[in-house]
Amino acid sequence: MNRRRFLAATALLAALPVPAAAARFDRGVLWRLTKKGTAASHVYGTVHVADARLEALPVAVERAFEASRALVLEFLPDPYAQERFAEAALFLDGQTLEQKIGAADFERVLERLQPIGLPREFVRKMKPWGVLINLRGAGVVEGAPHEARLAARARRRRMPTSQMEGVEEQIFTFDEMPMESQVALLRHSLAHAGELTELAARTLEAYLARDVAGIWRLREAFIARHPQVAAHQAVLTKRVLYDRSVVMAFRMQREMRRGGAFVALGALHLHGEKGVLALLEEDGYRAARVY
Repeated sequence: MNRRRFLAATALLAALPVPAAAARFDRGVLWRLTKKGTAASHVYGTVHVADARLEALPVAVERAFEASRALVLEFLPDPYAQERFAEAALFLDGQTLEQKIGAADFERVLERLQPIGLPREFVRKMKPWGVLINLRGAGVVEGAPHEARLAARARRRRMPTSQMEGVEEQIFTFDEMPMESQVALLRHSLAHAGELTELAARTLEAYLARDVAGIWRLREAFIARHPQVAAHQAVLTKRVLYDRSVVMAFRMQREMRRGGAFVALGALHLHGEKGVLALLEEDGYRAARVY
């Protein structure tokens, strides 16, 4: 059982829809944040997948990272956090995934998760949100996502590195989602696997074009085609995107007040009036797009 791969897709759900908002933050993945009396910091929007086109940092991002004093990431999973998250994604009270979604959809889950190599009995105990995370990551090409590479480089530089969330907070985001929404979103993902694969590819293309609003429009169009799950998508969006953006905008400021922080987080956390850039400006910072 490969629990490291089981966890690799955890942050994929950060790339969820946001409403139309401040056009100023529609484009750009690297922003310079300044505040009177404090040295500048940078906020970098990432995409939580592994792809050869992401292996090298853009020149502007490379320069900002190399000039920074400290790295701040969404989450830094250590062995304990990995085990804790994997445990939290399981039913430990006798309930089963098959009971929640039915025998036919359970067999579809097994087929879809086959590339990850999780045993049938392990999958049988998984909660719907755990499966949903893995379905969105099961087709990811081998490689290190943005955050993992940044963390490795920071270690080599002996660069202070911190996280904005703990494992219990990550668990809470998913585990307290209503079971009705978990089941509805999982069944929908199983029924529309091909469409979601295409959406993921187009989302990456929009990211590479630094079109953050374009990612939102892709998701908005997808939801418009499937209104039966719109209410459940709204629940997920609030929990995974909006609520977490508030927390992260607050916590990243601990290093930003010291100056020279390089903050990396999912790109859609940058977008719109509820994104971290707008929230930081409310706290007295000024955001300027670099790349």
